[in-house]
Amino acid sequence: MCRLLGVVSREPLSLDEAVAEEIEPFTAQSEVHRDGWGVAWFESDQPDRPGEADAPGSGRADEAGGAGTAGSRLGNPRRPQIRRHLDVARESAAYREAIHAATGPMMMVHLRKASPGLPLEIRNTHPFREGETVFAHNGQFDLTPALREALLARGGRRPAGTTDSELFFSLVELHAREEDPAAAVQRAAAELTALCLEHGARVPESLNCLYMTPDVLVAYQQSDPEQARRHGRPHVYALRYRIDADRVIVASSGIPQTEYLEVGEGQALVIDRARLSVAVRPQLAVTPR
Repeated sequence: MCRLLGVVSREPLSLDEAVAEEIEPFTAQSEVHRDGWGVAWFESDQPDRPGEADAPGSGRADEAGGAGTAGSRLGNPRRPQIRRHLDVARESAAYREAIHAATGPMMMVHLRKASPGLPLEIRNTHPFREGETVFAHNGQFDLTPALREALLARGGRRPAGTTDSELFFSLVELHAREEDPAAAVQRAAAELTALCLEHGARVPESLNCLYMTPDVLVAYQQSDPEQARRHGRPHVYALRYRIDADRVIVASSGIPQTEYLEVGEGQALVIDRARLSVAVRPQLAVTPR
């Protein structure tokens, strides 16, 4: 169980500015979700603001997609930038640096609470990147050896780590070869659910996720209420969004969410970067296989 936050803004802003009211209560959840964090963003096509480039020799354990000189580099709007660390976000100077350095119209943050038995390693820390896309997951499913082999046999993105989340991402990337981003996420989730049942596992506890391409941010919600009850919080997997004049924000539960709307079961929220428009894709009518 992890925490997700994504935002698309009309103008390129730093992340801590774009979600100024939400970032502190969101970060406070790392007291529980303390197994690492990650920030991802797509840069604007405007010059960097002075002081945003990484300091030489900083030793930062991140995966930024490029380097340059502050104030002179032009952002690449199709190149995702990522920073990931294993420390606790609320105690981390690197986290504070990352949420300020992340600047663009489209950004996400992930706070990790690792599933039992999964090692705390950078390669297992969300978000994950493949080419021009970025993915972060909140939830888990029973990854039996048979299910792992079935998912690997499907192709898609070869995972770098050992998480169930990366195998979900692999399915998304596989479907994205023929589908638009929202349909790719929905069809991947449907196929994954079917494969879980086929290989003797329960349905996934949750497949909540954020999927960013250079053009859209997709937020998907799917969870099993019976498995979620063990957390003692009935809305632990709620995913909600709010549309403002200058931004759209989507986030897991745990922060104040006045005037937020709910992403329904199986629905995919699509936020268009260029138009700042919002569309909700309904739950798939059939399970594609």
